[in-house]
Amino acid sequence: MREAAPTRGTGGGRDLRLDALRGFFLAVMAGVHVPTPLSRWLHEPFGYLSAAEGFVFLGACLAGLVFGKIGRREGARAMRARVFARVRRIYQTHLALVLAAVLLAWWLARWVRPLAYHFHPFLMHPLESLALIPLLLHQPPLFDILPLYVLFLGLTPWWLGIAARRGWTPVLAVSAGVWLVAQFHPFGAPLRALGDRVPLELGSFNVLAWQLLWILGLAFGDTIARDPGALARHRRRVLVPALVLVVAGVVLRHRLGLQPAALPNLPFWTSKWRLGPLRLLNSLAWAAFLWSWNPHPPNRWIAPTALLGRRSLAIFAAHIPLAIAATSVLQLHPVGEAASTAIGFAVIAALFVLAWWLDWRERPRAS
Repeated sequence: MREAAPTRGTGGGRDLRLDALRGFFLAVMAGVHVPTPLSRWLHEPFGYLSAAEGFVFLGACLAGLVFGKIGRREGARAMRARVFARVRRIYQTHLALVLAAVLLAWWLARWVRPLAYHFHPFLMHPLESLALIPLLLHQPPLFDILPLYVLFLGLTPWWLGIAARRGWTPVLAVSAGVWLVAQFHPFGAPLRALGDRVPLELGSFNVLAWQLLWILGLAFGDTIARDPGALARHRRRVLVPALVLVVAGVVLRHRLGLQPAALPNLPFWTSKWRLGPLRLLNSLAWAAFLWSWNPHPPNRWIAPTALLGRRSLAIFAAHIPLAIAATSVLQLHPVGEAASTAIGFAVIAALFVLAWWLDWRERPRAS
C-alpha cells in the first residue's frame, strides 16, 4: 500500500519530524539489540528511558491523531475498521516473523548454539509453543513489542470511544490506577504456576504498567487533533520545567548508573519492564520538552531516519532476525571491539538499505 508523501507541516499531510523520530528509535533499538560497544553507547544515554518508551509513546500519539480524526469525520464504525485493519497487518507480520524464526531455530539449534539459548523455552516444548504463538502467549525474546502493539491498538477504539463521551480524565485516572497497582503487584505468581504446565512466554513488558504510556500518548494525539490550540497555548509554560526534568534525568542516569548497589531501591524507580515512576517521569519530560520546544530541523538532516520511520513495521520486523543473526555470529566467532562495533553499524545500515529499497520499489515508474 502506498503511503502518503511526507510533508513538513502538521496540517493535512505527514510530519517528517514524527517519521524521523520513529526511525531514530528503530535505529537505536537495532544497535542496542546487538551486543557490541555500540550497544553500550546507545543504551539509554538520554536518561532513564529507552527507545522502546519513545517508540510506544509516539505510536500511541500517531494512533490518537489519525484514528481520532477518522472517528470524528467518518464515524466510529469507520474508525474501528481502520484500526482493526492495522491490527490485522501487525498481527500477521508478527505471526509470520516469529513462526519463521522458531522453525528455523528448531532446525539449526543443534549446530548454532546461540539459537538454542535464545529460543530455549520454545525448543523445550516446541509443539505446545507452536499452539500458543498464534494466541500471543509464547513470545521469544525480542518478539514482545509487536504483541504489545496488537493489544493496545486493538483496545484503542474502545478508549477513544469512552474519551469521546466522557473526556480523557476518567480514562487517564483508571489507567494511572492500574499502572500503580502493577508497580507493587506484578501478578507473577499465578503465571509462574501456570507456566509449570504450559510454556507461557509473555515477554518482558508488564502490560498493566505500559498501558499507561500508550493511553497518555493516545490522549495527547487525540487532543492535538481535536483542538490544537488547547495545548499549544501552554508550550512556553511547559518548556523550562520539562527541560529541568530532562537534564536531571540525564545527570542521574550517568552519575548513578542503572542499578548501583549503593541505591538498592533504584531498580524499583527505574524499572523498564514495569515502567517505574522515574522512568515514566523521564519519558514524559522528554515528550513534553520536544513538544514545547517544537524544533524544525532542515528536511535534509532528518530525511534518512524519516525513511526508516515511514516503513516502521517492515523495518522493525527486519531488525529482529538481523540482530539475532549478528549476535549469534559474535558469540560463535568472538572478535575485537572495532570489528564487533562495525557489525553493529552494519545491522543499522542494512535497515536503511531495506527502507530505501522498499521506497524505491513503490515509486511510480515512468511509462
